[in-house]
Amino acid sequence: MKKINAILYVIIALLSLNTPALLAEEPQASGDNANPEPASPQAADQEYILPKPQASRIEHLKSSLALRQLDHQIQTLEANGESFLTLYNPSLTPSTQGCVILLHSDNEHPDWPDAIAPLRNALPEYSWCTLAIEVPDIIKRAAPVQTISTDNINNQDSLELPDQANTFARIEAAMNMARADGIEQFVLLGYKTGASYALAFLANNPESGEALVLVDIESPTTMSDYANAQQIRQIAKPTLDYYINNNGSERFATWRKQAANQRTEGDIDYIQLDAIPDRVTGKNSKQLLIQRVRGFLKQNTTQITQQKQLPNIKKGLFYKSPVD
Repeated sequence: MKKINAILYVIIALLSLNTPALLAEEPQASGDNANPEPASPQAADQEYILPKPQASRIEHLKSSLALRQLDHQIQTLEANGESFLTLYNPSLTPSTQGCVILLHSDNEHPDWPDAIAPLRNALPEYSWCTLAIEVPDIIKRAAPVQTISTDNINNQDSLELPDQANTFARIEAAMNMARADGIEQFVLLGYKTGASYALAFLANNPESGEALVLVDIESPTTMSDYANAQQIRQIAKPTLDYYINNNGSERFATWRKQAANQRTEGDIDYIQLDAIPDRVTGKNSKQLLIQRVRGFLKQNTTQITQQKQLPNIKKGLFYKSPVD
């Protein structure tokens, strides 16, 4: 009997210890409704913050430029009510030929090392200023994959690029900034999907640029390669089409060449170069890319004669005065 009483005593003690916790979890009655209202779905959605990979990428770029003491190149502009980043490099010679507007590929940034960074840093040495623009992401990394796939299927025949209006507005804002600095001649240069935006911008604004450079052009998933290639028929400006010829791009390259041949202005240069020979020479392929672009600009844009006077030499620094 004593044993049973001891067990009951232990049970009662344990229950008394847990009672406050249980009471604390019990909801307080309020008026006639003793049960609290469940949280609304809207409130739950507000607590979930979608990741912003492009914003994060740009912040990392700013930090990298600051560490390299290059943050003075950052220019924040505005277009269609949105601010965006550009990297501005002025010409490093006394006379400026013009400005090259550089557009990076999808999910990259204005200092991407493959092609944009080498060109934007090298061309100022040859009298060209460079403006590399932040291009909005096409594929949102936070978006569901199924939604992206469905959109791609439905929009394959679209004649407009994703977020085209905003991207075009950013190009215009960058050009306006350069014009305010006395720049009159512009060249559009794009890398991969950025090349598609450069092509579309010049096709829709034929007087905005003096030349076009396409570096390894790729079509966004919302536009077919054939539809993209047909835009070249509207380009009455010298064009350099520098691409890597492989099984996936050979047909696209053929369509671009055919479209160029169909232009009514037969005397406008269209130069299509396979980049593979430059890649297999064992030399620095980025330096070869710079040379290709530099040579194209020199031959196909209005060149300003560089007239830099030689410094006056004080002969007294090098010769002794004649003895009287």
